[in-house]
Amino acid sequence: MDKGISNSNNLDSKILRKSEGLQRGMKGRHVTMIAVGGTIGTGLFLGSGYVLQNAGPGGSILAYAAGGLLMYIMMVCLGELVVAIPVSGSTQAYANELISPAAGFLAGWIRWIACAVTITSQLVASSIIMKNILPSVPSVVWIITFTLLLFFLNLFSARGYGEVEFWFVSIKVITIAIFILVAVGIVLGFIGDGAKVTKSFNEISWFTADLKTVLMTIMTASFAYGGVDLIASAAGESEDPEKNLPRVIYTVIFSLIIIYFICLLLLSFILPWEEASLNMSPFAYVLRRAGLRSAELIINVVVVTSALSSANTFIFSCTRTLWSLGRHDQAFKFLGKVNSRKVPVNALLISMVFAILALLSSFISSDVVYLFLISSVGLGNMFLYGLTCLCQYKFRKKYISEGNSIESLKFKAPLYPVLPICGVILYSLIVIGMALDPTQRIALYTGLPTYLFLYIIYRFSKGRKRKIS
Repeated sequence: MDKGISNSNNLDSKILRKSEGLQRGMKGRHVTMIAVGGTIGTGLFLGSGYVLQNAGPGGSILAYAAGGLLMYIMMVCLGELVVAIPVSGSTQAYANELISPAAGFLAGWIRWIACAVTITSQLVASSIIMKNILPSVPSVVWIITFTLLLFFLNLFSARGYGEVEFWFVSIKVITIAIFILVAVGIVLGFIGDGAKVTKSFNEISWFTADLKTVLMTIMTASFAYGGVDLIASAAGESEDPEKNLPRVIYTVIFSLIIIYFICLLLLSFILPWEEASLNMSPFAYVLRRAGLRSAELIINVVVVTSALSSANTFIFSCTRTLWSLGRHDQAFKFLGKVNSRKVPVNALLISMVFAILALLSSFISSDVVYLFLISSVGLGNMFLYGLTCLCQYKFRKKYISEGNSIESLKFKAPLYPVLPICGVILYSLIVIGMALDPTQRIALYTGLPTYLFLYIIYRFSKGRKRKIS
């Protein structure tokens, strides 16, 4: 068994045995930055414009708060699982043993599709921002360039990848901190012409949208938290997971909620919500209104870096998910192989081929493609989050039935069994709410049949194995 894992119960050993083969070289700071880097991306820098435009200032804060609650429930349930059984593959590895092979098959492939589509959405978002910086260069050039760059970055070992991503995310976090300081300076009148660009608390029309509209934007807001579960993908390559992961989980949860709340509050004071859109980062727009045009260019560059950093992180997760499917005999066996540097290159190549779908945005309106992609990812995330809660519910019951004490768990989800049950109900309601929004409804039309098709493939492949045996 891997160093740093002291679990000895039968269930832990079974899951860990199938998930061996990757190198445990990531430190706690690497895992933290991977989770933060995968999460803070275009969902905040670009998607917040769509939420502001539709839900208004108060509605946006409520939508992101609801997204934060959904993220918290999933993360504490996932936290109990990854600390007790730290493997790459995330929900797929747990569902396979805790629920059924069919659930693991669906979880793995839905997770892989969601990650691959997120990579695509980040590439599309990058091309949108680059269009603002260099309008004369076609989007397809940027998409191809960025795809090749990300592919070569992911050929590093896990530790090398973690180090590169650590510095990329550090730049992103520092930029957000600088933006907050600048925005506070604008609101207080220290920077730019504050009297012209800011409003007092009483001047802001906080609640301009009805409850139905706010509910419809929760999915887009939830996308901004998508990627936080990348902690699970990195768990299988983390040093001393029992010590590092509990601290990392709570650091990531509360850091993200605080950052998003402060950014949205400041945007509400400066940016007229009706002028927000998906065609420009609201962060860049704020600085333009303050007369800081050179800073606007810097923000656009950072947003591109942020999107690529997020895409880079999702490539990592996407590759590990496909590798785990290969290890669990739920995909071609060659996908479960690694090279001399312990990198699953075959899974990486297949994942990058799928990401090339971003080229479609060159022929369709980029903002329309982006909105469709994040809705599709959101649908997949809600399914996986609900399944994660169900896995934690099953794990706790099985853990106790094997004669283990709850006190021996290094990380425990609170309010068991109420919390995982509430999580399953809430995620189901969010999916139902997608049907209310015409712009997100298409994700249901394409996503649900895809999931049904995956299940049919599983039943068919299982039937063939029975005949052969």
